[in-house]
Amino acid sequence: MTQYNLEELKLLNQVFFALFIVADFALFLFFFDNEFPWFSLLGAGIGLFIIVLCWTGKKYSYFLASLLAFTAVFSIIYNWHSIFH
Repeated sequence: MTQYNLEELKLLNQVFFALFIVADFALFLFFFDNEFPWFSLLGAGIGLFIIVLCWTGKKYSYFLASLLAFTAVFSIIYNWHSIFH
C-alpha cells in the first residue's frame, strides 16, 4: 500500500468515526427520551469538538469538520417534525 492510499484511508476513517459517534449518540437519545433533546446532541458535538481541537490542534481537521456537520445533520433529522410542524 502506498503512502497516498494510507493517508486517504486515515482521512476516511476520521470521517466515519465522527459519523458513528454522532449517529450512535443521537440514536441513544432518540430511544431513551420521549422528546428528542437536541440541545444535548448539539452540546455533546460542540463539546467534543472543543476538547479534540484543544488536545490535537488542527491535526484531525477532517474529524472535527465531520463531527460538526453530522451533529447539525442529525439534529435536523431527529427534530424534523418539530421544525416543520
